[in-house]
Amino acid sequence: GLDLVDLELHRPRRGRTILRLFLDRPGGGITLEEIARVSRMVGGLLEVYDLIPESYHLEVSSPGLTRPLKKPGDYQRYVGRLVRITTRGVMNGRQVFRGILQGLEDDQVCLQEGETVYRLPLPEIAKARLDIDLKKTLKGDKDLS
Repeated sequence: GLDLVDLELHRPRRGRTILRLFLDRPGGGITLEEIARVSRMVGGLLEVYDLIPESYHLEVSSPGLTRPLKKPGDYQRYVGRLVRITTRGVMNGRQVFRGILQGLEDDQVCLQEGETVYRLPLPEIAKARLDIDLKKTLKGDKDLS
């Protein structure tokens, strides 16, 4: 089984509508063959049921290294990883937090920045995604978080 990580429907004023599906495997990693299979299957269903009446472009891919965290389970799955979280409003004097994910407790995302642990209420999170430590990446470190 594959997970639908995210879905985006972009309708520009001009040009074709774009439907983007981001897929992953619960254990991590999705193959090109799986992406192609899902693309054919979804494309066929969209055509048969005429779900997008205008001209459109379908994109199916993995979520990438900076994948979004959408479901409560994502905050447990990626404990120990570097994340970037944007809140809906100002919390502790700011809206953007970057640190090591500690997990989800009582509907609050726990994030450690240096010596400080922040508890961010899940409903107050506007956007969350895995982040990359650029210094480690440029050094060629295999663990990017």
